[in-house]
Amino acid sequence: MKNILTSLLAMGTLATASTDTNGTDAFALQMFNTLAKEQKGNVVFSPASLEGVIHLLQQGARGETAIELAALPMGETGVSTTIQPLEANALFIDNELKLKPGIRVPELISVPFAKNTPQAVALINSWAKKHTKGLIEQVLNASDVSPRTRLVAANAIYLKAKWSRPFDTEETRKNTPFTRADGSKTRVDMMRQREDLRYAEGDDWQAVVLYYRADKRYTPDMQWVGFIGILPKGNAHEFAATLTPRKYQAIRRKLAAEYPQDTIVYLPRFDMNPGTISLKPALEACGVTLSFSPAANYTGFTDTELILSDVLQRCRAKVDEEGTEAAAVTMAIVAEGACAPGARRPPNCIRFDRPFIWVITDLNSAAAPYFMGITENP
Repeated sequence: MKNILTSLLAMGTLATASTDTNGTDAFALQMFNTLAKEQKGNVVFSPASLEGVIHLLQQGARGETAIELAALPMGETGVSTTIQPLEANALFIDNELKLKPGIRVPELISVPFAKNTPQAVALINSWAKKHTKGLIEQVLNASDVSPRTRLVAANAIYLKAKWSRPFDTEETRKNTPFTRADGSKTRVDMMRQREDLRYAEGDDWQAVVLYYRADKRYTPDMQWVGFIGILPKGNAHEFAATLTPRKYQAIRRKLAAEYPQDTIVYLPRFDMNPGTISLKPALEACGVTLSFSPAANYTGFTDTELILSDVLQRCRAKVDEEGTEAAAVTMAIVAEGACAPGARRPPNCIRFDRPFIWVITDLNSAAAPYFMGITENP
């Protein structure tokens, strides 16, 4: 499979797979913009996992609540890609709650929210750990749910992929300086690779694609998934906070249009595990307000008055010489309404020795990115 990828890269096949698409996942960018403004330091976010939970909520949403969720400019579903992350969806419902017929979910799990909240939390965290192969051991704390919680819609994504062209461990330099946004320095293990890679640059950015080895047989309709590293010339958080769908799509298009060229990449090893965050403020900034209000309508689940009290997500991403391992769990907590080619030339060079942005996705489709992040402190 590596030889197939190498041949396709050399021929430029990947550049023309679907470059006529005008779409991108605008919702993912809106959320990423807001999170970049809200959060300090490292940021890890999974649009794909969040959108998986929203699709679960849509099964129970009715009236204006359903219209609000349907209006979100989310990514395409069912896009065929060369790697297949493991994904799980579940509804955890209170033992005493009766769901209406027609709810379609792979796992429907009864838990004692009302009678034994700590046990319910333990069962949900155990599910998260199982479906992320232990990468994420805990998402919920006891304070995140209450006896009034009636259901939790959950999505888990786990990805483990090897680079198509692994980094040579002998090229990795330990104790290499990395400059944080405030000008202070830390020391990192800096990987190095010189290969023919898709590289592009703009007025205020450089970018490169590191492809993953396909884990299934390639077919012409598949999108090749890669790690897109974007190095802004200025502040990474400010760049991410103002990254529009048009500009993000322009970066992807420019990368897709380039032939692989001699490029040196310096990329730090990192293991980013910033903990559980609430996505509620970012969702409200993106227009999801009715769902969190007493006027929310989730009567497709049950006749009990329900309100979306919070949406929590925990992500972890590890990058080293062999590849990437990443996982995300997103949980929507729903409570009773009372709760609120050619000649060689000098190589390009991209050195990620200051804060940078990264996206794990394909270059061409409008599917939700699996993961997006800002590495501020590796």
